[in-house]
Amino acid sequence: MEPVRTDYAAGNAHLIASMVSNYQCGSCGGQVEELLTDNTTGFIQANIHHDDNCPVLNGHVSSIDDFARAAVIPDTFKARP
Repeated sequence: MEPVRTDYAAGNAHLIASMVSNYQCGSCGGQVEELLTDNTTGFIQANIHHDDNCPVLNGHVSSIDDFARAAVIPDTFKARP
């Protein structure tokens, strides 16, 4: 799962919780695997597993569309069984 990249989000706690809970990468289907809290800053970090060749992970494609969908239309975002 290299390289590691970071996107930051700040704002309404309920909106951010929805974004993290419903996130799924539109390129590889990666999802949040764990949530961690930084003991120094108190910031919450969501670790998302992407395929190694995922264009979002490699920084070639932005993750903003995936986070926007996760925040406002989670029912249509998750894969159907």
